[in-house]
Amino acid sequence: MKNGVLTLLIALLFLMGCKKDNNDPDYYVKLKINGNWVTWKTVAGELGPDFANATKTDFGVTANDDASTQVFDLTIQVDGPNFNTGTYVSDNLNYWVVISYVSGANTANMKYYDIQDASNRPASKYTINVTSITDTELRGTFTGNYLLNYTDDETIDITEGEFKVRRAR
Repeated sequence: MKNGVLTLLIALLFLMGCKKDNNDPDYYVKLKINGNWVTWKTVAGELGPDFANATKTDFGVTANDDASTQVFDLTIQVDGPNFNTGTYVSDNLNYWVVISYVSGANTANMKYYDIQDASNRPASKYTINVTSITDTELRGTFTGNYLLNYTDDETIDITEGEFKVRRAR
């Protein structure tokens, strides 16, 4: 859990520190949240050595709504310097996958959700397909079922999505 919160905080700082031009109409993250599609244009992507451990490589996509009260983060961490296109599944122990969502960011009602199992549902699981990596952008899709806010034992269904984001590094 600590790693998930740390990853989200780093992603939030990363996104807030990016230039306003990340709201480019060509870049987006599209999500299906509780059965409804949303498309966010304030997005950022990164691929490079982990800041805390250079023996690992991080792939990350972060997006938020226009009001910056909803934030979505997708992170994959692999051992070594090579990250390739392909399929990454959250329950595979050969790499680390974190998907998190914050509602009410920057408010007193902030709630944090991530891949954790709810007692009354099947295991929380996500599959990320990284389809394209270039020097300037990252693309892919994902599917899954739900994220859990462990404090309230509340879930949010984020079941599918796609991304095309500017690569910051």
